[in-house]
Amino acid sequence: KLMRKLILGLFCGLGVLYSVNSVAATAALPSFNATTLKAYNGQQGHKAYVALNGNVYDVSSVPEWANGKHYKGMVAGTDLTPNISKSPHGAGIVTELGLKPIGTYSAAAK
Repeated sequence: KLMRKLILGLFCGLGVLYSVNSVAATAALPSFNATTLKAYNGQQGHKAYVALNGNVYDVSSVPEWANGKHYKGMVAGTDLTPNISKSPHGAGIVTELGLKPIGTYSAAAK
């Protein structure tokens, strides 16, 4: 019985460690600033990333972002936060499309 408790305790402890490490890994998203985000403009084979409300999203597979261009002159590789009010769908579109943040955004260079 003692051996069984020890083994069970070991596996439970490993499960907790795995859960903590998984959460930590997903919480450690890369950070972008205006300069680094600009490289992801969706042109010439580059991915199309946009910043919105402090998060960065990959919109490369969204047809409306083909070639890194979108509605009313919005372009990939930029922070859309100041202009999202011009959009007919608003910031909620990232949720509607099922987009998850791939990074965090701050305009200041780091």
